[in-house]
Amino acid sequence: MNRTVLIILMCAPSAIAQSKLATPLAGVVRDSAQHLRLVDGISGNLLLRDTITTSVTGWAFDGHSGLAITDSELLALAADGVIAQRIPTADASAVLGAQNAFFPKTAELWQTGPKGASQVSVEPAMIGGSVIAVGPMNAQVTSLAVCRANVLWLLSVDTTTGAITHESASGGAIGGQACLSAQPGTLVVLSDRMLLAAGREVLVQTAAGVERHISIAADRLTQAGALWVEAESMGAPTGMIRINNGGETVYQLPAAKELP
Repeated sequence: MNRTVLIILMCAPSAIAQSKLATPLAGVVRDSAQHLRLVDGISGNLLLRDTITTSVTGWAFDGHSGLAITDSELLALAADGVIAQRIPTADASAVLGAQNAFFPKTAELWQTGPKGASQVSVEPAMIGGSVIAVGPMNAQVTSLAVCRANVLWLLSVDTTTGAITHESASGGAIGGQACLSAQPGTLVVLSDRMLLAAGREVLVQTAAGVERHISIAADRLTQAGALWVEAESMGAPTGMIRINNGGETVYQLPAAKELP
């Protein structure tokens, strides 16, 4: 059974210093001031750390790399969460995955690397709708979640050519609800499941077709680490969903006690 765990965040300087030595990096989160911050720890003992950058409008981090965007820059994050590259951009509307960014105004898919950013154009007519999420990379292929009318499609895109190599309609509860608002930031596509923010709950749909509900308020979801998805909701504490093989466990930041 999943349990909602409320975690006490200790922010004293001594606790922060100890965390750097004793606890691993869990991921990155956006706080209420729109600052992107490191989070150390393991389940049941998370600790907010340093600010990476401010005024973040979007981000994604998978534990190995990440991207964040502000009104003026696309930022590439290294495995330790620090900024590895700064790429000027005047378009803050990009839909971000941890390794790729899709810019809807130009239909370009960007990828960062040791030699800087590269981009390929994806034919808008082949996309045929609105991109609301960017999935993980597999070799040189990434996935785009696209709303075509009221139907969610998953497209496989070759990041070296921009060609769409495969596409399929997503059925189930998420396939039926993700395009009602068609807003980027509501859907997270992982390698083995999708999560959709549905206001008072989060919907989960696995690659095997298993569906379940998570009792946590969420208007926005973001991949925040290798095993973490951050859930944001106006007027509610920030939630952290830990991805497990058999399900998901929910934590909230900040908090005071554990609930059954």
